[in-house]
Amino acid sequence: MTGKENVKKAIEFGKPEYLPIELNFDPNWMNEKNENKVIIIKELFDQLKQDILNPSPFVHSVGEIIREGNKSFWLDEWGTGWEDDGYGTKAVTFPLEDGYELLSDYKFPQPQDMLKENDGSKYVRANVWFTLFERMWMLRGFENMLMDPYINTSNFEYFRDKIVDFNLARIEEWLKLNVDGIFFSDDWGTQRGLLMNPEDWRKYYKPAYAKMFRKVREGDAHVWMHLCGDIRLILPDLIEVGLNVLNPVQPQAMDVNELAADFSGKVCFNGGVDVQDTLVNGTPDDVKQEVYKLVDLFGKYDGGYIGATSHTIMPETPLDNVIAMLEAFAEVQ
Repeated sequence: MTGKENVKKAIEFGKPEYLPIELNFDPNWMNEKNENKVIIIKELFDQLKQDILNPSPFVHSVGEIIREGNKSFWLDEWGTGWEDDGYGTKAVTFPLEDGYELLSDYKFPQPQDMLKENDGSKYVRANVWFTLFERMWMLRGFENMLMDPYINTSNFEYFRDKIVDFNLARIEEWLKLNVDGIFFSDDWGTQRGLLMNPEDWRKYYKPAYAKMFRKVREGDAHVWMHLCGDIRLILPDLIEVGLNVLNPVQPQAMDVNELAADFSGKVCFNGGVDVQDTLVNGTPDDVKQEVYKLVDLFGKYDGGYIGATSHTIMPETPLDNVIAMLEAFAEVQ
């Protein structure tokens, strides 16, 4: 069985031969500097079978990167301005913030400019990152995007549909390359609940996701989606319209026991190792026990779990805890 086949079996509850794992680690990001521990971490990474190839979904700079002191600023291919102060990247300027009349002269990027070849050796997960809500607020501004469906409905709907059409074109190009999955992202949850009333979400956004997800599924690929925060109220809707894999499964926002009880066997979970608490504040044994628990909770249905963290490993994480996590995943793989 190839790595690609094994990942597919995990997603489709088809009895994978081993646990698929998707982990990332950047020693330069970490506060603790210990060359010997970093060597151990790299050796453990080399031992793990990681069979998912992921063309980078993140922010690409277009033109000059402006640096002032410890800050960098650049524009992405959409015209959104980004700032990195050394502690993370955030969107800070929005090309359509001043009004929808700007949309008439706005030039959308070309989907084919972002493609990479599928080498066919592993499970290839393409991306339509910052899919809809995130892309819209990165162009209009966050507060505008929360208000537009209610006070600027016709312009909102036109704008939303333009983004969806762009995404459909991009999905079509990815499918021509025979990718195995397509990764969407929209952070709809806070750690206390959804950003908007779920009935309004179903009215204004669910049909758009249904359209995009259907195109992926009809192209014989899996639908992955990155959704931070507590999205339990809309998870049944997402599964209904075609979601295969949920990422990143944040235990600070959603109870993993409840998720497993309600949704195991219906969607594959990707993530869950707690970067906010256990990895930062726990002991190495705490970390290992959490890995074992997640594998047991989500992997009972002939698959259904792809091992990963609940988000990016934080700089303050002790390296011993990173080592413990990798050792635990190596044991269960």
